Amino acid sequence: MRKRLRIGEISNLFKLSKPTLRYYDEIGLFSPKYTDEQNQYRYYGIEQFATLDAIIFLRKNGFAIKDIKEQLEKRSPEGTLDLLQRKLEETRQEIRDLEIISRKIQNKITTIEEGLSLLTETAVTIKEFSARSITYYYNEGPVDMIAKMDEIHLSDMERISQMSHVYDGFFTGDLGFVVDYPSLQEEGPVKYSRIFDLNEDHASPHFLRGGLYACYPYKGPYEDIKEAHLHVLDHIHTHGYLVDGEAIELYILDESVVKDENDYLTMIQVPVKRR
Repeated sequence: MRKRLRIGEISNLFKLSKPTLRYYDEIGLFSPKYTDEQNQYRYYGIEQFATLDAIIFLRKNGFAIKDIKEQLEKRSPEGTLDLLQRKLEETRQEIRDLEIISRKIQNKITTIEEGLSLLTETAVTIKEFSARSITYYYNEGPVDMIAKMDEIHLSDMERISQMSHVYDGFFTGDLGFVVDYPSLQEEGPVKYSRIFDLNEDHASPHFLRGGLYACYPYKGPYEDIKEAHLHVLDHIHTHGYLVDGEAIELYILDESVVKDENDYLTMIQVPVKRR
């Protein structure tokens, strides 16, 4: 039985490339144990299999080469236990992070599917909602959002940059706007008092209150949405309801997924109560 193997044989057995094995040799992580005195060929021993198997396991599971090398040099049950426990906690955190990512992606899929289903919907409907948790991004009073959006966006990005080293983007968010009701009765564009994001953080102190809402899917550019608001208000008044709070707009299909602004889909929701 052969007890010594060349690099090509080890490469085939363990499915590791020769460059990887040579790199491990160069950095002192895993080197051939034997050298033929006649031809200077270097060989690995079968007794080294357990060490290489451990290296492969640790690398496949995300351990840094530095940590693996240190572990092999100081090899002990206590050191191995500590290394594995630290990695286990890292892995659990990664799983939690992936679960958050999964929920965000699913939320975006649900939002887009909702938008596609509403493209042919033209009626105002009355729907009941539970309280919805939100996070405010702007809460400084009525403003012409079309004229001021770039300024607000830049200010918000600067704030986020100062607070965190990580930026996840708003692509997966359900962005919403609180409508300034008086601006609907005046000449000029619709104004907005707040910008928010629907979220699952039930610890947030801010909510859209539960109850009845008159809902209308508006299709078209944001500049022309005022007429849609007036249409919803007229429907409310002529169907036995009263406005019972601030109207909101939810961006369902926006510039992140739609190229033509005429295909934007914005859900207008106005809290109402029966007369």
